[in-house]
Amino acid sequence: MGLPVLKSEPRRICVIRTSALGDVVHALAMVNGLRFGFPRAHIAWILHPVPYQVVRHQPAVDRFIVFPRRRGWGSLRRQLAGESYDLCLVPQVSFKASLVAAMVRAPVKLGFDFRRSRELHYFFTNAHLPPRPAGHVFEQYLEFLAYLGIQNYEPRWDLVLTPEERSAGAAFAAGLPGPALGLVVASSSRCKDWPPAAYAGLADAAAARFGLVPVLVGGPGAREADAAREIAASARTPLVMALDGPVRTTMVKLAHCRVVVAPDTGPLHLAVALGVPTVGLYAYSDPRRCGPVKFRQLLVDHYNQPGDDPARPITRRTRPGAMATITVDEVLARIEMALTLTGRCGGPNTSPGAATDTQ
Repeated sequence: MGLPVLKSEPRRICVIRTSALGDVVHALAMVNGLRFGFPRAHIAWILHPVPYQVVRHQPAVDRFIVFPRRRGWGSLRRQLAGESYDLCLVPQVSFKASLVAAMVRAPVKLGFDFRRSRELHYFFTNAHLPPRPAGHVFEQYLEFLAYLGIQNYEPRWDLVLTPEERSAGAAFAAGLPGPALGLVVASSSRCKDWPPAAYAGLADAAAARFGLVPVLVGGPGAREADAAREIAASARTPLVMALDGPVRTTMVKLAHCRVVVAPDTGPLHLAVALGVPTVGLYAYSDPRRCGPVKFRQLLVDHYNQPGDDPARPITRRTRPGAMATITVDEVLARIEMALTLTGRCGGPNTSPGAATDTQ
């Protein structure tokens, strides 16, 4: 099969990025780039219910095609019935995403080159990004825009919070005795997590030194609850529990933090996209591949060691047990640096890429 090319500006575009909060945040910047480059196009996005909640109010998307993780294939098939697109973007290399791509009717299905493909991704697409070494995940999303000839786009998220959500966030912040320090207490893997005892020490020190109110942020899962209990048992300073169920409630709390501290997990990328100064804790995974896109000066990096060649290839290799080497003093120093980035004590950040009201 020859390389398909677009003969004219696409009128209908379908994006497949079904899951993983951090990747959905990255994909949002790409979708906003599609809207920038093709302002008249109809843009559809196929994804799962929880990630959909993050982007549901985004004006760049004309239609969301939402289907459940399990037993959702019939729903997806019904929603795609009679649909056709000029272009389908597949910036996701899972086999499930490939099956979704197979169900989308489009003459051009754009994916990664062979070396960066996994789980048969390459064979479910018929146009491919030029080969290049593995880089940061976010930069790989932007490669799709470059391939399509979209230039002069400054990546942005413009995450939308509704007026009701902004009011709820303002009430939450006003009810605290000081500016909030958001502590994301757990990730998708224990190997990525900072020890609860370290969080407790950080909460005490940040409250005493900077007058920050530690707010434990996360979902309602058992791992988050277990970590929160351990932190509360060790900390001397009062903690605010914000282990909420709906992901949009988590977004609202993050948006109203003065600073956020988080390991490699979805809420870290949400906080960054909301424009909140974020201290990323990386030792298990390589921040050159999956670190925060902004606020890199606040990063605590124990993955890359002194003497490592900064130009060496980026891989998925991990460092089990390394998160425990990050010290409270290192994180405190980054928090102090973060406090200089804005003179405001709380309230959602309004810098480019931050949250905005719905129109």
